[in-house]
Amino acid sequence: MSKSQQALSKGPKMEELLRSYFLKAGYYVVRGVPFVYEGFDVTDIDLWLYSRTSSVSREVALVDAKNKKTPQAIERIFWVQGLRIATKATNAIVATTEKRQEVKDFGRDLGVLVLDGSFLGKLANSDDPNATRLSDEEFFARINEYSLSKLDGDWRGRIVLSKSLLAKSLSFDSCNEWLGQGRFFAEQSITKGTQRETALRCLYLVCSFIAIAVDYCMKELSFHEQSERSALIKDGFTYGSRGSSGLKKVLNVAMGLVEEHANDGPAISRQVRASVEKQLSQLNTSILGDFFSKNDVARTLFTVAREFEQLAMAREFASHGAASIELRSTLFCLLDYWGIDRVMFSEALEAKS
Repeated sequence: MSKSQQALSKGPKMEELLRSYFLKAGYYVVRGVPFVYEGFDVTDIDLWLYSRTSSVSREVALVDAKNKKTPQAIERIFWVQGLRIATKATNAIVATTEKRQEVKDFGRDLGVLVLDGSFLGKLANSDDPNATRLSDEEFFARINEYSLSKLDGDWRGRIVLSKSLLAKSLSFDSCNEWLGQGRFFAEQSITKGTQRETALRCLYLVCSFIAIAVDYCMKELSFHEQSERSALIKDGFTYGSRGSSGLKKVLNVAMGLVEEHANDGPAISRQVRASVEKQLSQLNTSILGDFFSKNDVARTLFTVAREFEQLAMAREFASHGAASIELRSTLFCLLDYWGIDRVMFSEALEAKS
């Protein structure tokens, strides 16, 4: 057993082995995704899986992993099925040390795949995934090594929030939140020389979330002409999931209340409307619409997301400089949207810390 495996307790170790298994099976995988409901931290999803099964079909699966002497597998089947419904995921999987056939039968009756003790036993004897990849614990330890990370924008909190959005929705609303987080880490990679590697790892991870969410949104847009897709994507990045018409409805209701109840309401309403419209018009979202609507880009988003995630978690850090042209194109498109000079970004990367 390697040092990296010995450093993890039984639960995290099993989750890392399962993550490695599903990565090899072709999934995009994130470990430890918080499920938050109305501000309450309900639970953590052990493994969040995403796959692109066709141009119009996507799959999200949740894995509940319990590596305990008394795994209470039947209860976990109920639990993960409820979590699947709450998160609107496609499938649910329970990984348990339990070996009874009845447990697998019960899972099958409820539509939950059970990976039993026999499967997990074989998995435990497989190659150590953390020989080449950082565990989640090591990833967060890298962030914590920056003693000012909490005061300097709360790096860890930003990554935890970004992960939680995967369980909330793969939508333009989530994309817009990730765009803000990605810009923060891109800027940190330029200005924080001693923490450049960690900032880039965080940036790559957030970029992988953006690529996955856009890929998910594209399944609804695949039959549109490119010009239509471009306009719809631009609309989503500008106004969120509601689109321009949805935002206008919300704004009309809010401004109607202001006009009715506030002193000098009509004047305030006009000011707010003008300010909102001005801010939205200044967004550079046409860059995103033009780029993501391209057929070649849309086809490779899932692969690019997996590559971004691999860069973020690779034990031996390698920057995007040696990555695929598709990944670099996506990153440079985001830099252009953020108004970050590509040359400045690259020079900061090449500069000695």
